[in-house]
Order: sequence, then structure tokens, then C-alpha cells
Amino acid sequence: MIVHLVLSLGLSGAAIAILLRGLRFRPDTPVWSLFVILFFAIWAGGLWVASAGRSHVGLTWLPFTLIAILLTVLVVALSPHRQSHQQELEVERKVEVGLGLFFWVLIGGLIAAIVAGYR
Repeated sequence: MIVHLVLSLGLSGAAIAILLRGLRFRPDTPVWSLFVILFFAIWAGGLWVASAGRSHVGLTWLPFTLIAILLTVLVVALSPHRQSHQQELEVERKVEVGLGLFFWVLIGGLIAAIVAGYR
């Protein structure tokens, strides 16, 4: 479990670094919330995807890596393109209102999937 946690933290940190530095990605949501979502989604996805590849230190890391790549590409593909400054302000207001409940329900669901994966 600890190895899964560390691997998920590392992969989500790498995904955020690639998004922000390499792709000059500017999300509409705060970066910490994107990091938390990617972290839990990578952890849950890596647990639930069938184990494939070699085991290293008792961990098959390939499913976690593939989920991280898939989610990073999905975030870039679904992110809106450049907008005017006024449109950005309107989007920020909408995101702040809508992020609260959906964010916590999503995090709760991902944590439930992680717990169920260890049963």
C-alpha cells in the first residue's frame, strides 16, 4: 500500500510538472485540486486495472504509469483553449462555485475505490 501511495504521488507530481512546465498548461482550477484529483485517480486506476508487466519490488508499475499518461492526455485534450480576459474571469467564477461539491464527491468516490481495491 505504501509503495502504491509513493508511486501515485510521484506520477501525479510528474504529470503536473509536465502540464505546467512542458506544455505551458494553465488550468481554470487551482493546481492543488488538479494534483489531488490526479493522485487519487492514478492510485485507484492503478489498483483496478489488471496487473500487466513485470513486478518490481512487489509492484507492477505499468498500470499506474499508463493511467497517469492517459489522465494527463485527457486533461490537456479537455482543457479549453485561450480566451479573452473577461471570459477567463467568468469561467473562474463558475469554476469556484461548481468545484466545491463535485470535487469532494469525486474525491470521496476515488477514496472508496481505493479502499475497495485493497479488500
